[in-house]
Amino acid sequence: MLGCRALIKHTLEISERPASVSLRNHQLLIRAGELERRYACEDVGVLILEHPGITISAAAVNELLTEGAVVLFCGANHLPTGMLLPTITHTELVPRMMNQLQADQPSRKRLWKEIVRSKIQAQAANVTEPYKRKLGHLASKVKSGDPENREAQAAKIYWPAYFPDQYGAGMARDYNCSSFFNSALNYGYAIMRAAVARALVSAGLLPALGVFHKRRDNPYCLADDVMEPLRPIVDTRVKELLQDTAHGDTQPNSLEKEHRAALLSLLSERVTCGDFEGPLMVALPRYISSFYRMLTKEAYTLLPPYQCSSHTTDVCG
Repeated sequence: MLGCRALIKHTLEISERPASVSLRNHQLLIRAGELERRYACEDVGVLILEHPGITISAAAVNELLTEGAVVLFCGANHLPTGMLLPTITHTELVPRMMNQLQADQPSRKRLWKEIVRSKIQAQAANVTEPYKRKLGHLASKVKSGDPENREAQAAKIYWPAYFPDQYGAGMARDYNCSSFFNSALNYGYAIMRAAVARALVSAGLLPALGVFHKRRDNPYCLADDVMEPLRPIVDTRVKELLQDTAHGDTQPNSLEKEHRAALLSLLSERVTCGDFEGPLMVALPRYISSFYRMLTKEAYTLLPPYQCSSHTTDVCG
């Protein structure tokens, strides 16, 4: 095996051994020793390069970007160290960029309110009572721009409630911690961020121009804004992984192949987004469209994807 996994034609990961990635007849050719695989570039949404012995040709990178794919490079800890995004090619690129740049502060604050509210609602769907009720109450109290920082208040309730074993053992959420718990969250969030950034570029939006996040050294501020309601989807998968490993003889100290595969499969997770039901990767453009329509005051409803298994069981069956 090459260590490559195709998920509904969207995501490929090369991680197990040195490989060469090149282009042949407009197809991605991946070789590792005597083994090789081919993929149509237009069928690839995300390519993740993890093994340090991978080489990739400029022609392959160019074709992938031309077809709208994202290329991620990962370090020894399996977390992305860099991301290549395609050049924006939306048919209404200039008008959309101008609208994004000229969006007024009330519109930005209103969007951030809906993003935070949606995130807290998704968190509430993950937990049981009485935490579900507490989070639901907080979601209903979010104001424009979230001046009371309901997002942080919700986090103080949500994390210990959803991950009681980790928090009970003193293992809080920490981006810089290398524990299995935190590494799994970091990897899942990074995959989600890349998928959101790809959808933003495809929609003709600048991923660096956020409505809330504004760090001057962050080229993906808007992706970090938009992905907030999607984080609980990652949390659910990480909790499943923790439950699975709890039944094993030994506890993993790092992400293994099967763990990364489970997190990569989130992009094919079945979700609802407005009246749409299907894979998350397909739902993202609809979500971004609702975001843009709110930004330009064409609509006042944000439509983030929700997991069928938690938020909308009655709809998804």
